[in-house]
Order: sequence, then structure tokens, then C-alpha cells
Amino acid sequence: MCYSLISIVIPVRNEFDRLVGTIKSIMENGVTACEKEFIIVDDASDDHFYEKIVDEVSEVCIKVFRLDEHVGIPRARNYGVSKAQGDIIFLTDAHVRFSKGWDSYVLNNIEDNRIIAATICDPKSNLKGYGSHLIVPFMGIRWNQKMDVDRPSFVQVASSAGTVLTKKLFERIGGYDLGMMIYGGAEPEFSIRAWLSGAEIVSAPSLQVYHRFKTIEEISIFLKGLGTNLIHNNLRFGLLYLSELACLQMIRYFAMLYPKRMQDAVKLLQNGDVWDRRAQLNETLSYDFKWFVRHFNLKDQINQEIIF
Repeated sequence: MCYSLISIVIPVRNEFDRLVGTIKSIMENGVTACEKEFIIVDDASDDHFYEKIVDEVSEVCIKVFRLDEHVGIPRARNYGVSKAQGDIIFLTDAHVRFSKGWDSYVLNNIEDNRIIAATICDPKSNLKGYGSHLIVPFMGIRWNQKMDVDRPSFVQVASSAGTVLTKKLFERIGGYDLGMMIYGGAEPEFSIRAWLSGAEIVSAPSLQVYHRFKTIEEISIFLKGLGTNLIHNNLRFGLLYLSELACLQMIRYFAMLYPKRMQDAVKLLQNGDVWDRRAQLNETLSYDFKWFVRHFNLKDQINQEIIF
């Protein structure tokens, strides 16, 4: 299939100073004649500087959509994709640099049923993340730091800063889970749901996204006040897919780690739609989580069999 437009979707919040460099890097490292558009979703930043981005990079097609309410990365991405005109969606962050020829790689490797997981590189270290793998019962992820770089390989979870797929596949998977709050849990849940929908995720060693990782101080500031949301999201993720026994194991794990926040996280779950959502997924997905465990020979975080 011939694709004529790639939509780069970037949710942003208070990052105008980094966004211009990101857009310029993406355009400068493109090598094909394929048109690009930037869908910037301003997630209710404290300022209104994002409108000025069009003047800063006037030679590029940039569409800025400002949200009145801070909704978080999952919903901002869904909104951005809904506004995208391209057949190919490249989901990334506001503080990245792309490798040379990124668009050529995407056009030559995109498939209707495939998600491409770009390799995430830390410019300040030797870290390269070739997608991620799931940790049960924590329901978080860890980088794959070893990969056969001579060929694409299947991975469990694509990276938040480098997820590429067709718009049709994004819509078929159902986008990011609207029950995820602000930050955390959405990327692995989306990736696992993609696998269970019959899609595949392939690591792309030569498609590299250089990501500016936050400092310890910046992480502390960023996560301030998000603890309960993060716990809620991980619990929701597990409750959507794990067996009853594995869910109990997960709840016990979080209750021991975060006894003070657990009660508030559970209240958020009770006010949500997690059980209706679980029932819907059971009815519509092609595979269940047991299939995913067998497919990747997945073990829990202490290398034991996952409970079913």
C-alpha cells in the first residue's frame, strides 16, 4: 500500500521550550517525499505558548489542539489520533530526536496488523530500550536492553516515545484505555490488548528515538501527587486481564508496598468501569491473557509460573 501522509502525534504539557527542537529534528532527519503533519495536543498547559509553535517552525504542517482540562497522556493521544489525517500514526514525546531516515524505515516496514516499536536511546548513557516486557503482578514494564540488532524481533510492549502503526489498526485496537488516569499503565495495557486483538509488535533496532530522560529531581516533581493514580492504573490493568487468584496476588502486593495509598486507589476503581470493561474485553478480544503468557513464556517478577 502507498502511504502519502504520516501524522506525528505529540501530547505536551508545559514543554514548549523542547518542542521546537523535537519538530525540527523529525523534519531534518526525514529522507522521503512523504508528507508529514504534526498533531500537537496541549494537555491544558499552564501557559498558552503552543499556539506560537506554528510561527517558530512555519515551514511544517502543525496543528495545535489545546485541551481545557488536564486529561493525561492516554486521552491526549486518543484525541490527537482522532484529529490526524495520515494513514500512519507515529506516537512520540515532546523531548526527542529521531534518527536519520526514520520515515523511510516506517514506510518500508509498516503493515496493517503490525505495531513498530522504535528503539529508545538515552543520549547521556549507553541505554537502548528495544521495547519493553511486562512484570507481573506489578503490571509495570522494564526495558529490553538486549536484542538481535540484525533483524526485527517480537516484543511485548512498545515504547511510549516511539509507537508506530496505521490509524486503522489504532482504531481497531480501540485506542488507549479511557479508564487510565493521567499517567502510567496505559502503554503496556494498550500493547497487551494489541496482541490479544491479533496484532503484533516488532522491535525496530535501526529506528532510533533519542529521548531526553528526566532527572531524578524532575521525576520527583513530575510524579508529585500522581502516586494514587499510578497505583490505580496498575491495579486496573491487572483486574482487566489477570485470573482471580493472580488479581488477589497483585492486590496483596500493592497493599504491602503502598498501604496508605491503596485505599484511595481502590475507591477510584470502585467509581470506575473496570468490571464492565473486563467483560467487554472478554467478549471481543481474539485471545485471553493466558494465551499471552504462553506465547511469550512469561513468568512473574520472581521467575515463577503466573497463577491461573
